[in-house]
Amino acid sequence: AVTRLDYSQTLRYLAALSPLGIQPGLERIAEVLRRLDSPEKRFPAVHIAGTNGKGSTAAYAATIAQVAARRAETSHGRPFTIGLYTSPHLHRLTERIQFSQSGQLGECPPDRLAEAVCAVRDAAESAPSVSLTFFEVLTAAALLLFARSHVDLAIIETGLGGRLDATRLCCAQATVVTSIGLDHMDWLGPTLSDIAAEKAGIFRKNVPALCSCLDESARLVLSQHARRVGAPLWLHPFHDEPEIQPLPPLTDQLAQALPLLGTHQHGNAALAIAALSHVAGPLHPFLTDPEILREGLLQTRWPGRIERISATAKRYLDFADREILIDAAHNPEGAAALASWLMSTEKRPLTVLCGVVIGKLTTGMAEPLRDAASVVLCKPPTPRGLSATDLARQPEFGVGEPIEDWQAALLTALQRTPPGGRLLVYGSIFLIGAVRAALLDESTDELLVQDPGRPTTPPAAPQPPTPAVLP
Repeated sequence: AVTRLDYSQTLRYLAALSPLGIQPGLERIAEVLRRLDSPEKRFPAVHIAGTNGKGSTAAYAATIAQVAARRAETSHGRPFTIGLYTSPHLHRLTERIQFSQSGQLGECPPDRLAEAVCAVRDAAESAPSVSLTFFEVLTAAALLLFARSHVDLAIIETGLGGRLDATRLCCAQATVVTSIGLDHMDWLGPTLSDIAAEKAGIFRKNVPALCSCLDESARLVLSQHARRVGAPLWLHPFHDEPEIQPLPPLTDQLAQALPLLGTHQHGNAALAIAALSHVAGPLHPFLTDPEILREGLLQTRWPGRIERISATAKRYLDFADREILIDAAHNPEGAAALASWLMSTEKRPLTVLCGVVIGKLTTGMAEPLRDAASVVLCKPPTPRGLSATDLARQPEFGVGEPIEDWQAALLTALQRTPPGGRLLVYGSIFLIGAVRAALLDESTDELLVQDPGRPTTPPAAPQPPTPAVLP
């Protein structure tokens, strides 16, 4: 008899897969999806890769699509469903898989996620058994849920890289690369060109590719790969290059509607809008309507990205008059965007709380500390957290006081922030999620289940995509 799992059992099952680490490659998930009757082939998708900004871009695209779906329903007299798959999550695993519920995007109900994970596990364990990683199980569950919910469009964010990422099997009508920066170099390679080659692995023949990339060597890799696979390319910033088109900029009216802070969000929103303009079918006229685009941007929420919050949990009410900013800047490019926003905004007395995980490139990560009156360092609440003492030993972070326990560090940082002052919490998403949940009294999963850390086997060198496996 098949054992069903409830949500807490599902969390334990997934946590047990973490020691498998990350194992890029498409053969395992392709086989399991085949056993599930190929759910990934049953709906169109917009596929988004990038070092930074892919979550925000996915959130813009999904929220605009959801507004378009409501308008389309009025016009066509039938409901339209949108799906969104992102990672990692802040508080609950169910945040990663969202779809239309009562005309809004809502996170997957726990019992439905448990049921989908169960179906994936059963398919993987039927003979001959296939050993799936944590991310592969979740990705297969998301694709299955989207197929069962008959989504009209899914917005799908890659987990790591692109070429060998489990999400690569979706049927994309547009592919997006939001940025190329130095992150996950143990996986994707040491240079921006290496990383660009992995991200460009999501390009498909005759499918529009929309990219934002400042580095010349990485741009060259993106354009060569697009030409090689036959993907029409839109690139920002635009230089007059053969076969490449400029990415349409955001209009002033749409730029004013952006709810997420930071000028880097203009590029993310422009990419989302450009990608949606290439989605065919009954949603198309709604996805290109300027009024719907504006409404979708205004409604977009993406927690933990230069997000202003107030302490509303009972134990932190004494600090309700501090401005608290949280941002998941965990690599040099993200830290630079955060520092640039801090420079552009009104100056207030600034306290900073920062924590990172082991293996992250901390060089260039300390820019947001520049104007801080006080800096507190802590170990993020994850086995992969770098100790605060080790972080303080790094020259750029030498100004910080190490307090290992994140809760004690948060309290110290709040106490050092004067009334009306600003507390910035940035770095590891584990730290951001924990601090946000504590300050807002947000419900969290009973078991911390997060993406595994360092690789168990090094990735294979980039190969041209094999048509046999890839759509």
